[in-house]
Amino acid sequence: MNKRLFIIFILIVAAVFRLGALNFKMSSLLPEGTEWDRALKEMAEEWREATDGRIRIRIYPGGIAGGEADIIRKMRIGQIDMAVLSSIGITAILPDTFAMSMPFMLETEDELDFIVKEVTPIFNESFLEKGFIVLAWSKSGWVKFFSKDRIIDPEDMMEMKFAGPITQPELADSFKKMGFNVIPVDLPDTLMALQSGMVDSMYASPMMAASYQWFGIADNMLDLKVSPVLGGVVISEKAWKKIPEKYREELLRITEHTADSFYNEAVRIENNAIETMMNNGLVINKPEEDTLNRWEKLVDDKYSAIVGSGGFVSEKRYNEVASMLEEFRSR
Repeated sequence: MNKRLFIIFILIVAAVFRLGALNFKMSSLLPEGTEWDRALKEMAEEWREATDGRIRIRIYPGGIAGGEADIIRKMRIGQIDMAVLSSIGITAILPDTFAMSMPFMLETEDELDFIVKEVTPIFNESFLEKGFIVLAWSKSGWVKFFSKDRIIDPEDMMEMKFAGPITQPELADSFKKMGFNVIPVDLPDTLMALQSGMVDSMYASPMMAASYQWFGIADNMLDLKVSPVLGGVVISEKAWKKIPEKYREELLRITEHTADSFYNEAVRIENNAIETMMNNGLVINKPEEDTLNRWEKLVDDKYSAIVGSGGFVSEKRYNEVASMLEEFRSR
Protein backbone atom coordinates (compact mmCIF):
# COMPACT_ATOMS: atom_id res chain seq x y z
CA MET A 1 0.00 0.00 0.00
CA ASN A 2 1.51 3.32 -1.05
CA LYS A 3 1.57 6.35 1.18
CA ARG A 4 -1.42 8.03 -0.49
CA LEU A 5 -3.64 4.97 -0.18
CA PHE A 6 -2.56 4.53 3.42
CA ILE A 7 -3.61 8.10 4.28
CA ILE A 8 -6.98 7.56 2.56
CA PHE A 9 -7.44 4.35 4.52
CA ILE A 10 -6.71 6.13 7.81
CA LEU A 11 -9.16 8.91 6.96
CA ILE A 12 -11.89 6.38 6.13
CA VAL A 13 -11.33 4.51 9.41
CA ALA A 14 -11.42 7.79 11.34
CA ALA A 15 -14.65 8.80 9.60
CA VAL A 16 -16.29 5.48 10.39
CA PHE A 17 -15.17 5.80 14.02
CA ARG A 18 -16.66 9.29 14.28
CA LEU A 19 -19.94 8.03 12.83
CA GLY A 20 -20.07 5.45 15.59
CA ALA A 21 -19.49 8.01 18.34
CA LEU A 22 -22.24 9.09 20.71
CA ASN A 23 -22.56 12.82 21.27
CA PHE A 24 -24.54 13.50 24.43
CA LYS A 25 -25.95 16.88 25.40
CA MET A 26 -25.80 17.58 29.13
CA SER A 27 -27.61 20.44 30.80
CA SER A 28 -26.57 22.05 34.08
CA LEU A 29 -27.89 24.98 36.09
CA LEU A 30 -24.45 25.34 37.70
CA PRO A 31 -22.81 28.60 36.63
CA GLU A 32 -19.89 28.26 34.25
CA GLY A 33 -16.49 28.55 35.90
CA THR A 34 -17.54 27.29 39.33
CA GLU A 35 -15.90 24.29 40.98
CA TRP A 36 -18.97 22.22 40.16
CA ASP A 37 -18.80 23.20 36.50
CA ARG A 38 -15.12 22.30 36.32
CA ALA A 39 -15.86 18.92 37.92
CA LEU A 40 -18.48 18.24 35.23
CA LYS A 41 -16.00 19.07 32.49
CA GLU A 42 -13.50 16.68 34.05
CA MET A 43 -16.21 14.02 34.12
CA ALA A 44 -16.95 14.58 30.43
CA GLU A 45 -13.27 14.16 29.61
CA GLU A 46 -13.05 10.98 31.70
CA TRP A 47 -16.09 9.55 29.92
CA ARG A 48 -14.40 10.23 26.58
CA GLU A 49 -11.16 8.58 27.68
CA ALA A 50 -12.90 5.58 29.27
CA THR A 51 -14.77 4.87 26.01
CA ASP A 52 -11.82 5.53 23.67
CA GLY A 53 -13.60 8.57 22.34
CA ARG A 54 -16.87 6.75 21.65
CA ILE A 55 -18.86 8.99 24.02
CA ARG A 56 -18.51 12.74 24.05
CA ILE A 57 -20.46 15.05 26.33
CA ARG A 58 -21.22 18.64 25.51
CA ILE A 59 -22.18 20.61 28.62
CA TYR A 60 -24.68 23.47 28.55
CA PRO A 61 -24.02 25.30 31.87
CA GLY A 62 -25.77 28.09 33.73
CA GLY A 63 -29.29 27.18 32.69
CA ILE A 64 -28.77 28.13 29.02
CA ALA A 65 -30.79 25.05 28.04
CA GLY A 66 -33.66 26.27 30.23
CA GLY A 67 -34.95 25.76 33.74
CA GLU A 68 -35.39 22.33 35.24
CA ALA A 69 -38.93 21.96 33.91
CA ASP A 70 -37.62 22.65 30.40
CA ILE A 71 -34.66 20.31 30.90
CA ILE A 72 -36.86 17.41 32.00
CA ARG A 73 -39.22 17.97 29.08
CA LYS A 74 -36.27 18.05 26.65
CA MET A 75 -34.86 14.85 28.14
CA ARG A 76 -38.19 13.12 27.59
CA ILE A 77 -38.23 14.01 23.90
CA GLY A 78 -34.51 13.41 23.34
CA GLN A 79 -33.28 17.00 22.89
CA ILE A 80 -31.16 16.67 26.06
CA ASP A 81 -29.56 13.38 27.09
CA MET A 82 -28.21 14.10 30.57
CA ALA A 83 -28.56 16.71 33.28
CA VAL A 84 -27.45 17.76 36.72
CA LEU A 85 -30.71 18.28 38.58
CA SER A 86 -31.36 19.78 41.98
CA SER A 87 -33.79 18.20 44.41
CA ILE A 88 -36.47 20.32 42.75
CA GLY A 89 -35.86 18.68 39.38
CA ILE A 90 -35.46 15.23 40.92
CA THR A 91 -38.74 15.63 42.77
CA ALA A 92 -40.48 16.86 39.62
CA ILE A 93 -39.68 13.48 38.07
CA LEU A 94 -40.45 11.42 41.17
CA PRO A 95 -42.32 13.32 43.92
CA ASP A 96 -41.71 10.62 46.53
CA THR A 97 -38.01 11.55 46.65
CA PHE A 98 -39.01 14.68 48.56
CA ALA A 99 -39.40 12.36 51.57
CA MET A 100 -35.60 12.63 51.87
CA SER A 101 -35.42 16.40 52.00
CA MET A 102 -38.56 17.59 53.72
CA PRO A 103 -38.01 20.76 55.77
CA PHE A 104 -36.39 20.10 59.17
CA MET A 105 -36.56 16.33 58.75
CA LEU A 106 -32.78 15.84 58.82
CA GLU A 107 -30.60 17.47 61.44
CA THR A 108 -26.99 16.31 61.00
CA GLU A 109 -24.41 15.45 58.36
CA ASP A 110 -24.39 11.84 59.58
CA GLU A 111 -28.11 11.58 58.90
CA LEU A 112 -27.58 13.08 55.47
CA ASP A 113 -24.80 10.55 54.70
CA PHE A 114 -27.14 7.75 55.76
CA ILE A 115 -29.94 9.02 53.53
CA VAL A 116 -27.71 9.20 50.44
CA LYS A 117 -26.16 5.78 50.98
CA GLU A 118 -29.08 3.72 52.26
CA VAL A 119 -32.28 5.42 51.17
CA THR A 120 -31.66 6.58 47.59
CA PRO A 121 -31.42 3.04 46.12
CA ILE A 122 -35.07 2.37 46.97
CA PHE A 123 -36.07 4.93 44.32
CA ASN A 124 -34.03 3.50 41.42
CA GLU A 125 -36.75 1.25 39.98
CA SER A 126 -39.33 4.03 40.15
CA PHE A 127 -37.04 6.37 38.20
CA LEU A 128 -36.60 3.72 35.54
CA GLU A 129 -40.37 3.45 35.20
CA LYS A 130 -40.39 7.19 34.47
CA GLY A 131 -37.71 6.79 31.77
CA PHE A 132 -34.76 8.13 33.75
CA ILE A 133 -31.71 6.75 35.53
CA VAL A 134 -29.93 8.52 38.40
CA LEU A 135 -26.27 7.78 37.74
CA ALA A 136 -25.17 9.35 41.01
CA TRP A 137 -26.72 11.29 43.88
CA SER A 138 -24.98 14.35 45.27
CA LYS A 139 -25.21 16.35 48.48
CA SER A 140 -23.99 19.90 48.66
CA GLY A 141 -24.81 21.54 51.94
CA TRP A 142 -28.06 22.86 53.35
CA VAL A 143 -30.80 25.17 52.20
CA LYS A 144 -31.26 28.46 54.05
CA PHE A 145 -33.84 31.24 53.86
CA PHE A 146 -32.68 34.49 52.18
CA SER A 147 -34.68 37.70 52.20
CA LYS A 148 -34.54 41.44 51.58
CA ASP A 149 -35.63 42.16 55.15
CA ARG A 150 -34.78 40.41 58.41
CA ILE A 151 -36.38 37.03 59.05
CA ILE A 152 -36.39 35.34 62.46
CA ASP A 153 -39.87 33.95 63.11
CA PRO A 154 -42.15 32.05 60.71
CA GLU A 155 -44.47 35.04 60.91
CA ASP A 156 -41.72 37.20 59.35
CA MET A 157 -41.65 34.95 56.31
CA MET A 158 -45.42 34.94 56.00
CA GLU A 159 -45.39 38.70 55.47
CA MET A 160 -43.07 38.39 52.45
CA LYS A 161 -43.46 37.33 48.82
CA PHE A 162 -41.77 33.95 48.75
CA ALA A 163 -40.21 32.53 45.54
CA GLY A 164 -41.68 29.06 45.15
CA PRO A 165 -40.41 26.42 42.71
CA ILE A 166 -42.35 26.58 39.46
CA THR A 167 -41.32 23.00 38.64
CA GLN A 168 -43.09 21.75 41.77
CA PRO A 169 -46.59 23.22 41.98
CA GLU A 170 -47.41 20.68 44.71
CA LEU A 171 -44.55 21.92 46.88
CA ALA A 172 -45.49 25.52 46.21
CA ASP A 173 -49.03 24.67 47.29
CA SER A 174 -47.63 23.08 50.46
CA PHE A 175 -45.81 26.30 51.32
CA LYS A 176 -49.06 28.15 50.74
CA LYS A 177 -50.79 25.85 53.21
CA MET A 178 -48.06 26.71 55.73
CA GLY A 179 -49.10 30.34 55.39
CA PHE A 180 -46.44 31.63 52.96
CA ASN A 181 -47.29 34.07 50.18
CA VAL A 182 -45.86 31.96 47.35
CA ILE A 183 -44.99 33.40 43.93
CA PRO A 184 -43.96 30.68 41.40
CA VAL A 185 -40.49 31.45 39.98
CA ASP A 186 -38.16 29.30 37.88
CA LEU A 187 -34.59 29.21 39.14
CA PRO A 188 -32.97 31.08 36.21
CA ASP A 189 -35.51 33.90 36.67
CA THR A 190 -34.91 34.36 40.41
CA LEU A 191 -32.54 37.33 40.14
CA MET A 192 -34.91 39.21 37.85
CA ALA A 193 -37.82 38.44 40.18
CA LEU A 194 -35.86 39.86 43.13
CA GLN A 195 -34.80 42.94 41.17
CA SER A 196 -38.33 43.71 40.03
CA GLY A 197 -39.85 43.25 43.48
CA MET A 198 -41.90 40.32 42.27
CA VAL A 199 -40.50 38.40 45.25
CA ASP A 200 -38.50 39.44 48.31
CA SER A 201 -37.64 36.10 49.92
CA MET A 202 -36.50 32.67 48.81
CA TYR A 203 -34.74 29.53 49.92
CA ALA A 204 -31.41 28.40 48.49
CA SER A 205 -28.01 27.05 49.44
CA PRO A 206 -25.43 29.73 50.29
CA MET A 207 -23.35 28.52 47.34
CA MET A 208 -26.18 29.15 44.89
CA ALA A 209 -27.07 32.48 46.49
CA ALA A 210 -23.47 33.59 46.06
CA SER A 211 -22.96 32.12 42.58
CA TYR A 212 -26.09 33.71 41.15
CA GLN A 213 -25.60 36.97 43.10
CA TRP A 214 -29.05 36.71 44.67
CA PHE A 215 -27.62 37.86 48.02
CA GLY A 216 -26.94 41.28 46.51
CA ILE A 217 -30.67 41.92 46.87
CA ALA A 218 -31.80 39.28 49.36
CA ASP A 219 -29.06 40.27 51.80
CA ASN A 220 -30.46 38.63 54.96
CA MET A 221 -29.86 34.94 55.71
CA LEU A 222 -31.60 33.01 58.46
CA ASP A 223 -29.03 30.71 60.09
CA LEU A 224 -31.34 27.71 60.12
CA LYS A 225 -30.89 24.36 58.34
CA VAL A 226 -34.08 24.03 56.34
CA SER A 227 -33.28 20.92 54.30
CA PRO A 228 -30.29 19.25 52.68
CA VAL A 229 -29.24 20.12 49.15
CA LEU A 230 -29.75 16.83 47.34
CA GLY A 231 -29.42 16.43 43.61
CA GLY A 232 -28.13 14.02 41.06
CA VAL A 233 -26.62 13.34 37.66
CA VAL A 234 -29.51 11.99 35.61
CA ILE A 235 -29.57 10.39 32.16
CA SER A 236 -32.55 9.39 30.07
CA GLU A 237 -33.11 5.66 29.78
CA LYS A 238 -32.98 5.99 25.98
CA ALA A 239 -29.51 7.56 26.12
CA TRP A 240 -28.22 5.02 28.64
CA LYS A 241 -29.31 2.12 26.44
CA LYS A 242 -27.20 3.53 23.60
CA ILE A 243 -24.04 3.06 25.66
CA PRO A 244 -22.37 -0.32 25.14
CA GLU A 245 -22.73 -2.40 28.29
CA LYS A 246 -18.97 -2.92 28.58
CA TYR A 247 -18.53 0.78 29.43
CA ARG A 248 -21.37 1.26 31.88
CA GLU A 249 -19.74 0.14 35.13
CA GLU A 250 -16.74 2.41 34.61
CA LEU A 251 -18.93 5.37 33.62
CA LEU A 252 -20.99 4.90 36.78
CA ARG A 253 -17.77 4.89 38.84
CA ILE A 254 -16.58 8.11 37.17
CA THR A 255 -19.94 9.81 37.74
CA GLU A 256 -20.07 8.76 41.39
CA HIS A 257 -16.55 10.13 41.84
CA THR A 258 -17.73 13.43 40.35
CA ALA A 259 -20.67 13.51 42.78
CA ASP A 260 -18.23 12.85 45.64
CA SER A 261 -16.09 15.76 44.48
CA PHE A 262 -19.19 17.99 44.64
CA TYR A 263 -19.55 17.13 48.31
CA ASN A 264 -15.83 17.32 49.09
CA GLU A 265 -15.82 20.87 47.78
CA ALA A 266 -19.19 21.79 49.27
CA VAL A 267 -18.09 22.66 52.80
CA ARG A 268 -15.13 24.72 51.62
CA ILE A 269 -17.14 26.49 48.94
CA GLU A 270 -20.05 27.15 51.29
CA ASN A 271 -17.78 28.66 53.95
CA ASN A 272 -16.09 30.80 51.32
CA ALA A 273 -19.45 31.81 49.89
CA ILE A 274 -20.78 32.90 53.27
CA GLU A 275 -17.57 34.82 54.04
CA THR A 276 -17.69 36.54 50.64
CA MET A 277 -21.34 37.46 51.05
CA MET A 278 -20.73 38.80 54.57
CA ASN A 279 -17.88 40.94 53.22
CA ASN A 280 -20.36 42.31 50.71
CA GLY A 281 -23.17 43.14 53.09
CA LEU A 282 -24.90 39.88 53.96
CA VAL A 283 -26.51 39.90 57.42
CA ILE A 284 -26.85 36.55 59.21
CA ASN A 285 -29.78 36.34 61.60
CA LYS A 286 -29.56 33.65 64.30
CA PRO A 287 -32.81 32.31 65.76
CA GLU A 288 -33.23 31.48 69.43
CA GLU A 289 -34.17 27.98 70.63
CA ASP A 290 -37.85 28.83 71.02
CA THR A 291 -37.86 30.21 67.48
CA LEU A 292 -36.39 26.96 66.16
CA ASN A 293 -39.19 25.08 67.86
CA ARG A 294 -41.79 27.31 66.19
CA TRP A 295 -40.32 26.61 62.75
CA GLU A 296 -40.30 22.88 63.38
CA LYS A 297 -43.83 22.91 64.77
CA LEU A 298 -45.04 24.84 61.73
CA VAL A 299 -43.81 22.09 59.43
CA ASP A 300 -44.92 19.25 61.73
CA ASP A 301 -48.41 20.67 61.85
CA LYS A 302 -48.53 20.95 58.07
CA TYR A 303 -46.95 17.63 57.04
CA SER A 304 -50.40 16.63 55.80
CA ALA A 305 -49.93 19.31 53.14
CA ILE A 306 -46.98 17.33 51.78
CA VAL A 307 -47.61 13.69 52.75
CA GLY A 308 -50.55 11.48 51.85
CA SER A 309 -53.71 12.31 49.96
CA GLY A 310 -53.33 16.01 50.71
CA GLY A 311 -49.74 16.22 49.40
CA PHE A 312 -47.48 14.75 46.76
CA VAL A 313 -45.31 12.32 48.78
CA SER A 314 -47.01 8.99 49.31
CA GLU A 315 -47.62 8.09 52.94
CA LYS A 316 -46.11 4.65 52.32
CA ARG A 317 -42.81 6.05 51.05
CA TYR A 318 -42.64 8.74 53.72
CA ASN A 319 -43.19 6.17 56.48
CA GLU A 320 -40.51 3.95 54.95
CA VAL A 321 -37.92 6.74 54.92
CA ALA A 322 -38.93 8.01 58.37
CA SER A 323 -38.69 4.50 59.81
CA MET A 324 -35.19 3.99 58.38
CA LEU A 325 -34.12 7.35 59.77
CA GLU A 326 -35.55 6.57 63.19
CA GLU A 327 -33.72 3.23 63.25
CA PHE A 328 -30.46 5.01 62.34
CA ARG A 329 -30.92 7.52 65.18
CA SER A 330 -31.47 4.72 67.69
CA ARG A 331 -28.16 2.98 66.91
